[in-house]
Amino acid sequence: MKQLDAESYFAAVSSNALQTRRPEGVTFELTYGCNLRCVHCYNPTHRALPHELTTTEICALLEQVADLGVLSVTFTGGEPSVRPDIGSILRHARRQGLVIHLMTNATRITTSFTDLLREVGISQIIVSIYGATEMVYERMTAVPGSYRQFRQGLRNLAAAALPVIVRMPVTTVNCEEIQACRQLVESLHIKFQYCLEIVTATTGDQTPLQYRLTPEEKVRIDQELLPHRWAETSEESCSANQSFIDCACGHSRFAITPYGEMNLCTAFPIPRYDLRNGTVKEGWELLKRTVDEAKPNDRYECPTCEVQPHCRLGRSDAWLETGDMSSCLPHYKEWAQLEHHTHALLDPRRPR
Repeated sequence: MKQLDAESYFAAVSSNALQTRRPEGVTFELTYGCNLRCVHCYNPTHRALPHELTTTEICALLEQVADLGVLSVTFTGGEPSVRPDIGSILRHARRQGLVIHLMTNATRITTSFTDLLREVGISQIIVSIYGATEMVYERMTAVPGSYRQFRQGLRNLAAAALPVIVRMPVTTVNCEEIQACRQLVESLHIKFQYCLEIVTATTGDQTPLQYRLTPEEKVRIDQELLPHRWAETSEESCSANQSFIDCACGHSRFAITPYGEMNLCTAFPIPRYDLRNGTVKEGWELLKRTVDEAKPNDRYECPTCEVQPHCRLGRSDAWLETGDMSSCLPHYKEWAQLEHHTHALLDPRRPR
């Protein structure tokens, strides 16, 4: 009998969920409270406010999530570990049979916390890295001493041999340290990834975009770090010919905020369905209707745009920046044009 690895299994489940419109995953923001003050953060606040969900409310929602047939939960924040009840929450998720992922800055990862993660059978830990040196890291986090705490937390995770991925949000502050970050992470035998997308805050505040790289810088970084990608020709397919909202939002995934609001995604905070006065099942039906009823207006150019196969623009990006899901954002179009041009130049079928 053929055996699937975990990655292949989850890919198969996700594909089936997209077809059946049954949710396979939820991103659960446990708190907006955070011990860092990252300059690029898109959350509405760094403080844990009194009206965040209680332990009892979170556990009840996890039961509803499991009853709906959801396979996995990704706990994030803020920084999830600042909640004193994090152990109770993780254990309850485990009892519901949920596959658990955790997103963290690792600054609070002690050996006792790694023991907890092992106890609940954590499936994946996604750690953010903001720089390879103390100066750059703390320019990003705006908290003195956070670099030392991060390094210790990462060492604790490595020593515990837990399943970790370290992901770097690349900004104007830390872009010169990508290779150094990769070396730091891989020296601990941990997988390294980077992300070039910095987005508007969920409040509409565009301050984080001050730290976004230019399209030229993004393409240069990809060329340097992903050389194999540029020797291939991209697929000639256009997802815009499918659903208007064509990501997993409302198709196979959803998000829950610390205030008990159910949304399409953490970066797509609509329709703000109130779970304190409703159920996860009812909220999922509303999310599906929200996606199905979303229609483009006359400003929607994606289906006829020649660079669309290279474009990273999502409906959430357009909505956050302009309030209009149909908008074409100049930054993303320029980025796609550069990628289209670079692919054309390096296409092995191109006459020499």
